[in-house]
Amino acid sequence: MQNTNTTYFLSKQSRSLCPLNEFQADTFEIRSSQAPSLPATYLRKNENLWGDFIYTILFLIIFAFIRLRGKDLLSNLLHILIKRKKSEIILNEGIASNLVCYILALALSFSAISIGITFITWNVFFSSSTFYIFTGLFFYHFFLLLLIRILGWTFNSKGTADEFIVNLWTYNIFLGLFISPFIISIFFVQAFAVIPLLKIVIFSSLIFIIVKIIREVEILFSHRVSILYMFLYLCGFEIMPLLVLYKMVA
Repeated sequence: MQNTNTTYFLSKQSRSLCPLNEFQADTFEIRSSQAPSLPATYLRKNENLWGDFIYTILFLIIFAFIRLRGKDLLSNLLHILIKRKKSEIILNEGIASNLVCYILALALSFSAISIGITFITWNVFFSSSTFYIFTGLFFYHFFLLLLIRILGWTFNSKGTADEFIVNLWTYNIFLGLFISPFIISIFFVQAFAVIPLLKIVIFSSLIFIIVKIIREVEILFSHRVSILYMFLYLCGFEIMPLLVLYKMVA
């Protein structure tokens, strides 16, 4: 049987088989008009990369110093975070003997929070607003410590004040430390990963703050503090600052 044998090529545009010439053969050949090429991937330009890199190095150095010289500070605070009764460990040891490490840990926490707020609000890594937020958080923390100490002395509730102060140190330190890996990662990842990281930061912070308020209510109830005083404190010094922060970020 006579066989009409034709050589074909595959056009990239039409993807059809087109006859070239006829000759005696039992096979056909498919050719592409152009060689395949891989798509190019472009990395976004990150102007904050070096600033975040330097901050990460300093963060790790200070964190390592706290771990080595902090006399089990972070592990003790973590135990308190899990179980309130463990606060007796720090109450027995005191905070003054390890105050430098407490302040350094608080500085790491508040620096991560300040950078996160600055990025969410102004979409920059660092600005003068970051310094103002950091200073404001420090001032507010020590203002609350002084206020709680005065209230404990006024109402003759030193035990309640001491436990409340330990709880305040614990949650203020761990709030920033827990979200710091996500805050630092924001400036190293591609643009498509920034929004998921911000959602994790915001959701984790809200959960942490809610747990903190629940723990404070538990302490106040266990020491039989008046509901009126409890309500005034929580509304004036816990919920109101969160509303102010929300207005600033929104």
